[in-house]
Amino acid sequence: MINKQELVSVIIPAYNLESYIERSLRSVLEQTYENIEIIVVNDGSKDSTAEVAEKILKNAGKIYKIINQKNQGASVARNTGLTAAQGKYIKFLDGDDTLFPWTVEELVGAIEENKCDIAFGGQNVVNLKGKILYRYDEMYEYTQGVYESKEILKKFLLQTMHISLNSSIFLKEIIDKNFIKFTPGTRYSEDNEFISKYLYYSGSGYVFNKAVANALYRIKSTTKIPSLSVFHNVGAMLRLKRFFEERREREIAKIIESECIPAAYTWTIGNLAFNGYPLFDWLRIARMDKVRRNVISYKIHNKNTKFGKQQNFLISLFRFSPFLVYVLLRSYSYILKILHR
Repeated sequence: MINKQELVSVIIPAYNLESYIERSLRSVLEQTYENIEIIVVNDGSKDSTAEVAEKILKNAGKIYKIINQKNQGASVARNTGLTAAQGKYIKFLDGDDTLFPWTVEELVGAIEENKCDIAFGGQNVVNLKGKILYRYDEMYEYTQGVYESKEILKKFLLQTMHISLNSSIFLKEIIDKNFIKFTPGTRYSEDNEFISKYLYYSGSGYVFNKAVANALYRIKSTTKIPSLSVFHNVGAMLRLKRFFEERREREIAKIIESECIPAAYTWTIGNLAFNGYPLFDWLRIARMDKVRRNVISYKIHNKNTKFGKQQNFLISLFRFSPFLVYVLLRSYSYILKILHR
């Protein structure tokens, strides 16, 4: 049995999540680990997110804070939560995602029993009914146990090991000592940037070979055109490359240049197609020399997984016909919407 005296701060950024935040909060309140404070950062919601959170938490018997701020994005909301957090451990959770009842206890236990600086596992993608749409083990393959942080960082950057904020737990001391923050204004890959910097400053981590969190797949409006802000993925990788170059970590910087930046372009182009960016505008972007060069140079290292095989097929098809890639991704998006209404 692990020592339950150390406080865990669970930070939940929330924007217009009145229909979802109860699920997330209930999953935190049901944790077998008892010593938890819950920090909800209401990021300028226009609905009753804050009121729903207050109603659930006020009689729950947990330390909690609901912080209201003007809308500045998830990065600033998480930074606000970090400033307010009093726990030894930091656990992030998006306001529409959930944990298993044992998640915090097992993550903290792994850190304390193995004297690590981070513990994490996989993450499934589920619909509102709880049905698993994507299993983590269909996307990644690795062995459970203790790894040196630099090895984890390399595997993470090469996308052969999955780490998300939802499925990880961190030491606040390392975050504070090294001034690790989320980049304000960044809407995509701010989590990867934060995690990579944390791994750089940590010594070792414990990896669970199972899902420890569930991310909710939400059907987006078909009338809303996706934003080019998804290219923030690329910006985050460029900042990380500079971060490691400044610290003379040339091997890591090289991995980011040759692996992560092409991956960021590939994910961005795929995201735009999947979410319905206008076809001819999408084709114009996809055929830009820098974009095309990065997409076709993207190396897939987990080719044996179901997800890796799908990626490999789409990259091969992109070389032949970007148009067909767009059609396939849009068709898949429509099928998901029909199946999960």
